[in-house]
Amino acid sequence: MFDLKASSRRIMAVYRGERADRVPICSPISWHPSRDIDNEKPGGWRAEPDFIRVAHLVQEHCDPMITFCPVAYPKTRSKYSYQRFLEAPDELVIEKPVEHLGEGRRRSTYILPTPKGDLTWVVEDTEGIETTWDARKPIEKPEDVEALLSVPFKLNKPATAEYEPFRQHRREMGRDAICGGNINSMVAMLVGIMEYEQMLEWLITEPERIKLLADAWLERTWARVEFELSQGVGPFWHFNGVERAAPPMMSPRHWDELVVPYDGEIMRRIKARDPEAKIHVHCHGRVGTMLDSWISLGVDSIDPVEPPPQGDIEFVEAKRRVAGRLTLFGNIEFCLLDMGTPDEVEREVRRAFEEGGKEHMVLFPSATPHEKHTPRFTANAIRYIETALKCRNY
Repeated sequence: MFDLKASSRRIMAVYRGERADRVPICSPISWHPSRDIDNEKPGGWRAEPDFIRVAHLVQEHCDPMITFCPVAYPKTRSKYSYQRFLEAPDELVIEKPVEHLGEGRRRSTYILPTPKGDLTWVVEDTEGIETTWDARKPIEKPEDVEALLSVPFKLNKPATAEYEPFRQHRREMGRDAICGGNINSMVAMLVGIMEYEQMLEWLITEPERIKLLADAWLERTWARVEFELSQGVGPFWHFNGVERAAPPMMSPRHWDELVVPYDGEIMRRIKARDPEAKIHVHCHGRVGTMLDSWISLGVDSIDPVEPPPQGDIEFVEAKRRVAGRLTLFGNIEFCLLDMGTPDEVEREVRRAFEEGGKEHMVLFPSATPHEKHTPRFTANAIRYIETALKCRNY
């Protein structure tokens, strides 16, 4: 069963370029190795024998993602996903009664009253599917930016004593601590509060408003992160959603304008404040074009390093280029797990270990399923774990 200390030792050995008992293996399904499916007895498709079989393998053999911590600490960020209201105080948001649309679909509506008019976010979800879809985003016209920014920002600061259990856990784990915090990328915020196509258009037609939002993100995000750093949160900081600016979605110029001075500035400040800090970036797409940028920003690790055609670089080439300066999580593509065969999965897992090398790497799938697994996926997930166990040793 799951052993946090053993997992933490092998994960941190990867970052330090040392050898541990084996290479870390991340779960191919949305089930955490620290959970116990026999005691939890989840319902729906997670109660089916095939899912339970894979969950048992995950609990016995897989390792957690960095920032996992069994000791929670008070969160200061907004509970509204991807900063839908840019960290406006949660207590100002009006939650309307949930609408049931039939066939397991539900619609949730949230309204933020502002001095310049109401802003509305509408999100839908479907029973049995572990993701949501925006039906309406808060920013639809230029005037909405002024409305959003007219709401005063106020950071919620929990009492220092509430962080002591987390600090104690980090002290006990010492140099093998993998706990930490999460940061929503600035670009992820932009496409959370407005449609992606609108954001791309506004980069040309409304650059001043884009900058207002980006600057507000920097101020508000750093206020939260700075406070959490003061309370001992770390050492890991997981940045999510930056792929919205990755080529070919945006140009290299936009990467330099929207990522380097915003996400990059938070990264620099974290490193200056906490010498033990580790920066991890989740980014899909053509990551080969960004390896040099991440190294210059002081990033310590990235996932999922997708191979072609979803990405632009093979694992062995990425490992060669970073030369130990980054720890790479990868590079088993979700499409392979979803549509390939067990033999194809085994070939690619072996290739990741044998060609990519076992130093500075964590075996990692590019994504996990949001809904009921097919028999094909189940067979492939089992082969992924079984093959990794055969190849795991140095």
